[in-house]
Amino acid sequence: MKTFGCALAALFSTAALAGPIGQFTDHRDIGQPASPGTVSYDPGTGTYQITGLGRNMWADHDDFHYAWKRMSGDVIADTQLDFVTPPPAPGATGYLHRKGGIVLRQDLDPDSAYVDVLRMGNQQMSLQYREVKGGPTRLIWVNTPRQGAVRLVKIGDYAYLSTIGADGKLHPAGGSFKLRIVGPYYIGLGVCPHDDKAAETMAFHDVHIGAVPHGMGKPAGQTLQTINIGTIAEQTALYHNSAPIAATGWSPDSHWLYFRSGDTARRAVAWDSGTVDAAGSSERPAPPKGRQLENVAKLGLSPRLSPDGKWIAYLTGGAPRAPSVDQDVVLHIAPVVDGKPVADKATTLVKLWGNASSLPQSAWSPDSKTLAFVSHD
Repeated sequence: MKTFGCALAALFSTAALAGPIGQFTDHRDIGQPASPGTVSYDPGTGTYQITGLGRNMWADHDDFHYAWKRMSGDVIADTQLDFVTPPPAPGATGYLHRKGGIVLRQDLDPDSAYVDVLRMGNQQMSLQYREVKGGPTRLIWVNTPRQGAVRLVKIGDYAYLSTIGADGKLHPAGGSFKLRIVGPYYIGLGVCPHDDKAAETMAFHDVHIGAVPHGMGKPAGQTLQTINIGTIAEQTALYHNSAPIAATGWSPDSHWLYFRSGDTARRAVAWDSGTVDAAGSSERPAPPKGRQLENVAKLGLSPRLSPDGKWIAYLTGGAPRAPSVDQDVVLHIAPVVDGKPVADKATTLVKLWGNASSLPQSAWSPDSKTLAFVSHD
């Protein structure tokens, strides 16, 4: 009887938390966190504090606390955000991946299609997305020391992340992608500790969510990205610029990726967009190996053989020609067995759109573990 009473009390407690708060229609747990989350709002400062519990927002299932409202059409949402809860001890479950930010979902089911822009515990921002209900989650990492604000823009079927630049203003961070969200959707703020035994609290200031201003179009620019073929759910946006970007080569140890943007030679740590330097004039990236396979034309565009000869990367598009800036393309890898690509065992890595030079000659790192590519916004 005591157990039933506690369960009933918890039910009423959860119900009492729900309802309009600030600009949001309602708030609730998504999935099944171990305990209910909470939301508070200070109208004097315009600050929301959200406490969430839950294992993660990842794979095909999410557990977190969510304050939301319904919208349709294009949207722009931005906020300043800070962790309130002290960081967990190094090595704890949530130390690197506690998270919170702006979340746009097709529905309130734990396996909903969604896109979000999140501040993470490991000093990174991320753009996460689940393309279809019940499908896997993928993300694009953006390493930046300036994590105090974030913006999500949805224009048509495309989503964009903006982070703070050196000038203190929000700028597109690159790594945009295409995601089909139909009809009315939910948009708001979410928090997850990445640890079902912990709670995470974040504060959100200056929350603005509304229709995209008339005349605002898709951001123009290119992004240099990498993806490790062992962890294909995760990409890293290394560098974004309005000027064309060309990857030129790798350091022999696969640590540095060299590239040019405009008239400047630069280098970036392959998995850290927070480390981009001007390349010294004496630095010479290792040229890509010239090995080629025969009879790969049927695979697709820009076939690139890995240095160890075990993989071939290539693009496919919607038409039998070089992709244009308006054409969707997909990046694949296929295993190479006995000197021949096995196309029926190919893996889709990234769905891109546009840019005929998405896969440069120097795409593969010397250790054959990482691919570099250039995407258009």
